[in-house]
Amino acid sequence: MVTTGDITTTVERMVVNAFPDDTAPGAAVLLSKKGQILYRRGIGQANLEHLVPLKPDMPFQLASLTKPFTSTAILMLVESGQLALTDPLDHLLPEFPMGETTITLEHLLTHTSGIAEYTELPEWWAMHRQDVTIDQLIDLFKISPRTFAPGTRWSYCNSGYILLGVIIERITGTCYADFLAEHVFTPLNMSSTSYKSTHSLIIPHLVNGYSQTPQGYRPAEYFSSTHFYSAGGLISTLEDLTRWFTALSTGNLLSLETLRRMWTPYTLADGRSTRYGYGWWLSEYHGQSVVEHYGSLPGCANYMLARPEDDVLVIILSNNDGNLNRVEQLTIEMAALILGKPYQPPATFPLSSAELSRFAGTYLTEEGMQLTVIPEEGQLTLQTSAGDRFSLAPQSPWEFLFPEIPESRLVFLAKEEVVTGLDWLPRRGVPVQARKIVSS
Repeated sequence: MVTTGDITTTVERMVVNAFPDDTAPGAAVLLSKKGQILYRRGIGQANLEHLVPLKPDMPFQLASLTKPFTSTAILMLVESGQLALTDPLDHLLPEFPMGETTITLEHLLTHTSGIAEYTELPEWWAMHRQDVTIDQLIDLFKISPRTFAPGTRWSYCNSGYILLGVIIERITGTCYADFLAEHVFTPLNMSSTSYKSTHSLIIPHLVNGYSQTPQGYRPAEYFSSTHFYSAGGLISTLEDLTRWFTALSTGNLLSLETLRRMWTPYTLADGRSTRYGYGWWLSEYHGQSVVEHYGSLPGCANYMLARPEDDVLVIILSNNDGNLNRVEQLTIEMAALILGKPYQPPATFPLSSAELSRFAGTYLTEEGMQLTVIPEEGQLTLQTSAGDRFSLAPQSPWEFLFPEIPESRLVFLAKEEVVTGLDWLPRRGVPVQARKIVSS
């Protein structure tokens, strides 16, 4: 029989292996089950300049872990009758141009609106250090062409969550930060959670963020916090996040029926599941459903994963922005351990250079993204037209793993042994299909 002590010992080993250098940026880690904290640890340094050890009660920037809070606030207003998921955006924010199609509140919550992502606009990168008003931020993307018709595709959209924050303020007459403080933070005694604006007072013990370079660590690039707002502007701690999630999952913030809808994947117009609900990714591990979200900004890499049916929660907050894949993998392994299904790394399958070369070439997705597959030293490299680059390790003659992306796979398709396309099957999110257009 596996005891709590066994779990604690194993998790400690996992954490130390994931963050072996105690003089480097590290993480705050928490594992709980049925309301009992089984493991809580700070590891590494909160401040490299002054060699301040990282402690588990220190606050971190949450980045996109803010989105579940924003979606919770919106659903509170839906339950109170002040909003409806079918409300069109032009009724809520008449000044926002709609175009020829109707964008609803639900489209914003589920990243299916088709609104342009402001963090991908060149104009935004030219001003990300400057303080801006929310109106100035919205002006960046409101006239940009829609990327697809609402409800037809899924694409992660910070712009939509910025608009949700404005809607909260417009409906309630209260600023976003004050609404959350009054209805969530204060009632739950989340004393270390707040919205960080540029003009915030000093936040005691706030963890510093870092980026790793070939020459060593450097302070994370500065972004004005005015750019993140309801999409990524909150600060919190392990304990406060645990308090919040416990209240959420037990029906103390939203009704259980609303919670069920929040954790139900949105279905696109063609019947495909997005595997994303209202502010949460909805995934599986060994056939067991889990809810999760990450948060990533310069200087932080965070992950929260829960199995509500078993009251299991894992939270990792890291102050090294290059740690996101490592943090996600550790989160999965810790959850798997407590669920009684320990994670087993898949075995790799050796392929010769000739066998790898047949996959080389360019592939085109339905959305117009190009994927280039390059054979390199016993494995493949996948490069996207967006500039991302991933290693692919063979698991079988036609199937490859992403060693740096937990439990994601890429399967090549063929006709009469000739490669014709691929299926990219992420652990979370919508699968991607692409046809081969150029062979190398």
